[in-house]
Amino acid sequence: MPGKHIAKILKNAAPIPAEEIPRFFELLLECQHESEITKREIEKLSSMKEVMIREITGKYSFYEFFFNRIFAERQEAIKKDFEIIDKGIKENNRELLSAGISGLSQVVASSPFTDLDKLRKMLESF
Repeated sequence: MPGKHIAKILKNAAPIPAEEIPRFFELLLECQHESEITKREIEKLSSMKEVMIREITGKYSFYEFFFNRIFAERQEAIKKDFEIIDKGIKENNRELLSAGISGLSQVVASSPFTDLDKLRKMLESF
């Protein structure tokens, strides 16, 4: 209840001399003006925050998808190489076994991050 608080302030406040009343109202108007400026700045910052959160969330989702795809392809290649190795063992086929081990070692030895500059450019293009 603002009326209750104002009454309390007026009860405890010293009377304002008549010549100071215009200055008092000027100060009140300045306070109101500053309060409105502050509210607008808060709203602006809040809007900027929301935009930044959406942007960060979008980038996070993209990077998560992108890296999941990179490693899913590697996982699939590893799985196929193990299938070849298993088939080579079952069939006692040294060529299949050698091909599977060779493919597996290439996937494991290589890194999707070998050419970081190329990766960075690809990410920036999105």
